[in-house]
Amino acid sequence: MMRIACMIRRGIWAPLVALFFLTAGCGDIFDVSNPGQTLDSDLNDPNMIPILLTGLSADVSDFMDNFPFDVARLSDELAGSGSYADTGYFRVGWAAQDEVNGAWEQAHEAIWMAELHVDRILNQMDLTGVDYEHHIARAWVLQGVAHRTLGENHCQVVYSDEGEYGNLQPRSVAFDSAAAAFNRALSYGGEWAMAAHAGLASAYAGLGQWDQAAAEAALVDDDLLVEAYYDQSDNENELYDETHDRHEMSAYNTYAGSFSPDWDPRAPITNCELGGCPNAVGADGVTVMWRQEKFNLPGSEIPILTGAEARLIQAEAALRNGNLGEFTTHINRLRAIWGLDPIVQPASAGALEYPNAYDDAWSILDGERMLTLWLEGRRLWDLHRWDHPFLNGGTVVWPGEPRRDSCMPVPAGECRVNPNFTCTEAAAGTIDGS
Repeated sequence: MMRIACMIRRGIWAPLVALFFLTAGCGDIFDVSNPGQTLDSDLNDPNMIPILLTGLSADVSDFMDNFPFDVARLSDELAGSGSYADTGYFRVGWAAQDEVNGAWEQAHEAIWMAELHVDRILNQMDLTGVDYEHHIARAWVLQGVAHRTLGENHCQVVYSDEGEYGNLQPRSVAFDSAAAAFNRALSYGGEWAMAAHAGLASAYAGLGQWDQAAAEAALVDDDLLVEAYYDQSDNENELYDETHDRHEMSAYNTYAGSFSPDWDPRAPITNCELGGCPNAVGADGVTVMWRQEKFNLPGSEIPILTGAEARLIQAEAALRNGNLGEFTTHINRLRAIWGLDPIVQPASAGALEYPNAYDDAWSILDGERMLTLWLEGRRLWDLHRWDHPFLNGGTVVWPGEPRRDSCMPVPAGECRVNPNFTCTEAAAGTIDGS
């Protein structure tokens, strides 16, 4: 399997500790004078480049467990089964503006840090003549993931070409920015080239440019796997925390849960009513608890770019072109990754439905995308771009709003400090996604 580590959290601190003791010298470690602030110029040491990239990857990991947590409760992936205020909003389909701040800020931080690091690395290449291109390619790939994640989950985005504040812009700008970042990564080639192709496939799909998306996806191997990494000693996977340490969301009455007791390998679940969990109900004391096991350890990694998604993009492009034979070929290539039986070619394209009966091409694509990308923060974008029938009052366990939100608004933390628009304007598009 081609596996590229996005980040190993434990890797940040060891080099920094070593630098501290080198600075401190050999005297009594309890009698060390403060060396003062680390200067920006200190980061120009070429030996710092891998550490800077590890920090950028940490930024990506910070939002790559927050978005999936929110998306799962806001969509039909999991039922909100806890007592957090945001769970109460999300599970009925309301993306409250005050509850979507954190991941937005972290994604923007990653975008900003990538720019800074690339400039610093290019300067070092000019000074030393040493080839650091694989670090630059990695930085652009990680920035592309941050742009794509904002585009898939927020109704509008805020970017600025110059000055301190940005303006409200359509989410297509985020996909354009993602494509630009992935193309920059691709220009450096090397080990990150295939990851860049995978990112371009998803960015072009976000833009509705399906021929380009399928062409990029065709360049991605089945076994590509780029992940955000977590570590119990630093920042645990939040999806693990909120389903194992706490029962804040449940797979009960979901599509993934419909495979009981023979779980689909892409969406493993423990039925807590049968034991094996601290409690048979969620933290709200009412909702039946079926615990996700896709991320069953504090350090479980979260996929961000995969060959499996590339097959899904090819399948959707074929379906949009009315080619059911090619659609079936790509779906079966996808299913073969997990050793699943192939499907027979569906008789018709059909239409999306809720609940999913898996009985025609569109419902098959819906089911395969849900299971393959389960809990990876991608579901809300599918619901939005397909105008999925679940959005019309769909219910997992708790009754939903007559029209559920299909995207997250620009958060209150942004609109309250940005003078270029009001919070009312920032909330626009929450329902219709415009």
